[in-house]
Amino acid sequence: MAAVQVAEAAAEAGKILDMYRKDYFLNETQRMAQIIARLLGLKDKAESREELQHVYNHTLAIEFSITEKELLELSLEDFKQWLINQNFSAVKLDALAQVLYLRAEPHENDVHASLLMQKIITVYDMLEQEHHQQSFENIGKRAAIQNYLKQHGA
Repeated sequence: MAAVQVAEAAAEAGKILDMYRKDYFLNETQRMAQIIARLLGLKDKAESREELQHVYNHTLAIEFSITEKELLELSLEDFKQWLINQNFSAVKLDALAQVLYLRAEPHENDVHASLLMQKIITVYDMLEQEHHQQSFENIGKRAAIQNYLKQHGA
């Protein structure tokens, strides 16, 4: 009888844990979507360049624990190791790629954009290889990035 009660309690605890996990991922997804929407809104307003840069820097610092300077200084191998060490969820990795892509646009021919784009490809690789996730949006962005990098010899 006691074994049955323990099994029932364990099953109930598992259900509660699954519920908390779903809530966590839903909240994380909503938070990342809000940040990206805010960045997109600011990007559309030419007079908001300073605010856009501020929100971008704040997002990197608070959500990803890195500055743009640190991000740009990391080699691709070090960046990949940093991603592994951070153990970001697929949702957070996708958000990082989107934030970096917004920063790299409008694909200006500069070193910063090229470095960011190479790092976005690394994030996409990790999403595909480690989390087995792809999206048509990311596939399209990957193709645009690879085309840009090929044209600019990066």
